[in-house]
Amino acid sequence: MSIGVRRLFAAAVGVVCLSAGVVAVPRPALAQDLDLVNVTLIDGTGAAPRKGVTVTVRGGRIASIVERAPAATSSVRQIDLGGRYLLPGLIDAHSHIESPAAALRALQSGVTTSRVLGDTNLQALGTRDLIRAGHVPGPDLLVSPGHIRPKPGLAFYMVYPRFGDAIDGELRGRDRIADATRALIAKGADVIKVGASERAGLASTDPRKQELTEDEIRAAVTEAAKKGLYVAAHAHAQEGAAAAVRAGVRSIEHGTWVDDATLDEMRRRGTFFVPTLAVMSPLGDPQGNSAEDVALQLRTQSMMGPLRAAVRKAHVLGITVAAATDGSYADKDDTGRIRIAHEIAMLREHEGFTPLESITAATLNGARVAGIDNRTGSIRVGLEADLVVVEGDPLTDTRTFFEPRLVVSDGRIVVEGAGL
Repeated sequence: MSIGVRRLFAAAVGVVCLSAGVVAVPRPALAQDLDLVNVTLIDGTGAAPRKGVTVTVRGGRIASIVERAPAATSSVRQIDLGGRYLLPGLIDAHSHIESPAAALRALQSGVTTSRVLGDTNLQALGTRDLIRAGHVPGPDLLVSPGHIRPKPGLAFYMVYPRFGDAIDGELRGRDRIADATRALIAKGADVIKVGASERAGLASTDPRKQELTEDEIRAAVTEAAKKGLYVAAHAHAQEGAAAAVRAGVRSIEHGTWVDDATLDEMRRRGTFFVPTLAVMSPLGDPQGNSAEDVALQLRTQSMMGPLRAAVRKAHVLGITVAAATDGSYADKDDTGRIRIAHEIAMLREHEGFTPLESITAATLNGARVAGIDNRTGSIRVGLEADLVVVEGDPLTDTRTFFEPRLVVSDGRIVVEGAGL
């Protein structure tokens, strides 16, 4: 991990609380009509910044992007941002946000949308619904209420007890995986997560080993497609990733050991890549000295080289890479400290992304992988007003993302700095 990324981590240690003068505000029942005047616009598409722009928001959507501010009226709140940078709301393409408190922390760091891939005891679904109903502030959460794999764990069987006959064995076979997919959909899934390889975060598992077969993954893909949904595949292992790509998943999560042939197939099929670099770096190491902690730290060190090589190759091939934390945003959790700014910094410092490309990875590319780029992820007329204002130049200093001056979600101001 470079000195720059280490400094970013140090800057984020206290990020669970907003700095003095910046407050989270209760989410209003209705969106506000806004004129955001005198901004430097980074629209998320990779286009060069535009200075002296006004972005207007009406009814929760971006109404216009103009050079001259409209006349002030009593029905519209006009905010002069003094040339500060305005960006699309950040998208964490792979998180484990579960509680309202964690959702608030994500929002405070500028995340207005996140895919939650793997939900323990349906907590994320409940938080998602509270946010959508306007009861608590938080990003728009797109949730997979479970992780379909041969050994999904006790929590899965507690939520889906009809699969309990496999509790001492394995959840296997095309028909069983299709049935499990239907069960997640019935709970309200926005996305389906499957295990194409074993997990990396447990000392007892081997992430180099394939889990579900290609036929089993294809069963999940087929069932999800019937309801207009898609499958994201947890895949560190090369064999598992290749099987998942052939089976038609939308995204490869992690992709540590994907080889050149699999990357080329991903490019050909348009499969997205969500590498979660930050959590696989020392930022994600357990903060302890137990034998298991040390084993996981050594594993992390051995995985970073091949993962970074895979990301660099994917970038050169033109595969769409989306930024993600794989973090919980929880207060007392090893991954809870990670922020999307860490991922942006790693893409810039190590993987050959330009500053604008790294921002696109955390905005428009996240929307693309989630299939919602017709709603959010960039700043253009007609899209939802998910917006972030930062202090300083985000093209030269990713620390600006840790404490945004203003966060707007669906046209609602949810974080506001004093004096704006």
